[in-house]
Amino acid sequence: MSARAVLQGAGRIFVDSKYRKVPVIRPGQDILFRSLWHLKIPIVVRGLHNRMQGSWTPDSFVRTHGTETVTMLKSGGLPSERVSVSRFFQEFTRNDADRGYAVKVKDWPPSSFFEKDFKQNYDAFMQAVPMPQYTRYDGFRNLIAHYGIPPPRIASMRPDVGPKVYIATPDSSREGSTRLHLDIASAINMLPWMSSSDPSAVGAEWYIFDPNDLKPLRAYLHSKRGVEHASEEAEDPIHAQQTFVNEGMLAELASHGVRPYKIEQRLGDAVFIPAGAAHQVSNVQACIKVACDFLSIEGILESSNIVQDFRRDKLPDILQLDIVLWDAWASLCFHAANASQRPQISGLTRHEKNNKRQRETPRAREDAARRKKHRKIRSHDGPSSTSAVPQGYRCPISSCARQSRRFAELMGVFNHLYVFY
Repeated sequence: MSARAVLQGAGRIFVDSKYRKVPVIRPGQDILFRSLWHLKIPIVVRGLHNRMQGSWTPDSFVRTHGTETVTMLKSGGLPSERVSVSRFFQEFTRNDADRGYAVKVKDWPPSSFFEKDFKQNYDAFMQAVPMPQYTRYDGFRNLIAHYGIPPPRIASMRPDVGPKVYIATPDSSREGSTRLHLDIASAINMLPWMSSSDPSAVGAEWYIFDPNDLKPLRAYLHSKRGVEHASEEAEDPIHAQQTFVNEGMLAELASHGVRPYKIEQRLGDAVFIPAGAAHQVSNVQACIKVACDFLSIEGILESSNIVQDFRRDKLPDILQLDIVLWDAWASLCFHAANASQRPQISGLTRHEKNNKRQRETPRAREDAARRKKHRKIRSHDGPSSTSAVPQGYRCPISSCARQSRRFAELMGVFNHLYVFY
């Protein structure tokens, strides 16, 4: 199925013209995903609930982490509270009317200890996450995978991109389970558990704005605050994370030509959010979600623009974009220079051993030297479409080194970074 066909058929889940269409695809449709992701639009990958192993229920979190402390956030402007995980889930599973307010925990755990402290869930997420070449920590299309490994006994400063767990009750007051905001990198958000036993029920509603609509969206939000001409000193209404765009505001935005993508996330759905896309979430059911960030070539310019915004507003660049891009550049330069000198893989088959012996004969070596000399001459004369391209690639990152790579695919990354800088 083509990307055009997916886009044409994606509108059946939407109510009216206030919203843009979102493509819905299945796991394994990597080529289709890439063709859609280049358009910088959100994508839903459906049908992951049977692939997601591990235990993501409230009882399992209480059993394994019940004595730990989390910050319980409350709706209605009520103050947050430091409580045990066990106490939070007591409130989480109570009737909404009895509780009187929504509760949530976000960005849990608050540090990069998910892999160690939530080992079973971490492994389950990494095994189930779709489009792993983009989303896994060692995916070769995820530029963060190239982050440098420090010398022994020096702590790594690798950015903490998740996974993180987000837990929230229904957003009955429509304040927003997650208010409008922007992230530096792209992200994937999966829904492995919700309170409804009906897998066809909607767990959460997403509203994601196109990166090209940021300017009119900001102008509209400034006008709602009574700011006619926002100066550089004015607080950014998106980065402030204090706004939830309600139905009335969505109608007004639609009259100005600004229409978000609306996604109804169900059990087992993975939502892909492009870098530079402002978004907000309203839970329909009590949900436990897990998310992580990733950095792909398609969103680098948007990520760079957001970093500039953060610097202007004195907000932290948690992603460390400049360092990540420099390490990706250094990694690719290393492979451009050393791809032909990579060590031979042991355990060759009989056919491969015969080929190896033939390549090592005096005549074969003379032919190889002659071809190398001709390539060098052609490279001095200018680029040639027939010049040889290294066919093998192995990432220096130890967790990635066992994967087979095609260097030709990464040449596009290398060239793009060269133009970008």
